[in-house]
Amino acid sequence: MKNISVGLFGDIENVGRELGKKGTSTDITLYNYKVGDDAVLYVEPTRYPDRIQPLIYTINMTDYALVFVDEIKPELGETLLALDMFGVENGTFVVGEYVDVEQLKAIISTTSMKNFDIMEKDFIKIREKMANLEIKKENSSEFTKIPIDHFFTVKSVGTVILGKVEKGEVKVHDKLRLYPTDKEVMVRSIQVHDKDVKEAGLGSRVGLALKGVTTDELERGMILSNGNLEVSDEISLNIKWNPFMQKEVKAGEEYQIICGLQAVSCKVVERENDNITLKLKKPIVYEKGEKIVLLDGSAKIRILGVGEL
Repeated sequence: MKNISVGLFGDIENVGRELGKKGTSTDITLYNYKVGDDAVLYVEPTRYPDRIQPLIYTINMTDYALVFVDEIKPELGETLLALDMFGVENGTFVVGEYVDVEQLKAIISTTSMKNFDIMEKDFIKIREKMANLEIKKENSSEFTKIPIDHFFTVKSVGTVILGKVEKGEVKVHDKLRLYPTDKEVMVRSIQVHDKDVKEAGLGSRVGLALKGVTTDELERGMILSNGNLEVSDEISLNIKWNPFMQKEVKAGEEYQIICGLQAVSCKVVERENDNITLKLKKPIVYEKGEKIVLLDGSAKIRILGVGEL
């Protein structure tokens, strides 16, 4: 069984419904496409560009990028910048009839996207290409890690979360810590593609019914794990700054960070060139090496920089 997550970027109006069956929809919308035992999850940043956060969530949720370009225009710039700053190397540009492909190649020639494939907008061929993708994934089973992207209450079932098994596997009756809290929960049941299963492996898109927690206690970005993850409300980063940024980030200023699917307000404690220390309004959970994006959501240039923990 193969499970691949694909992000939809660029000129994506009405694209998702051409590629899969619409599922959960909030500020991001999920579309599912299944061929035999293989599945493709398409993630659309629905509230972007009004809000920058859905764009970052989509990048963090996906293995592969599909960038639709009907016209080369300034609005595309922020998306390309974000993909480049996150070092996204696996993807395809889907170009419209009137796009100057040589101009596009020149724009991406020095970015992480320089080796993206380029194809025409043919949804049958796109679906086939995505279904046949081979994405190398770290076969890590030392512990379980499942970031939560949606959650809700189901009558007669209770609390249900949706997420992707990023590491290890999950089984019915597993006891997992709900990071960044100290709370322990138990997996009552597991669904994969609306079918009840006893366990789900690496890369699986799961719905987990949980015992020991209510939806009032959950937030997007919390992580279910039996591993030893880091939790902190103060972080230090070496940041790669946005080269188009028109301001100087200074101590005392307030911004927002996104780590995985966690969005948290923060204050700059100290900054020295590319090194910055941030005090967070609440703790986050992370692994060393994880990417953090620093945002100024109300500014014209919203992405300030990306660093590693």
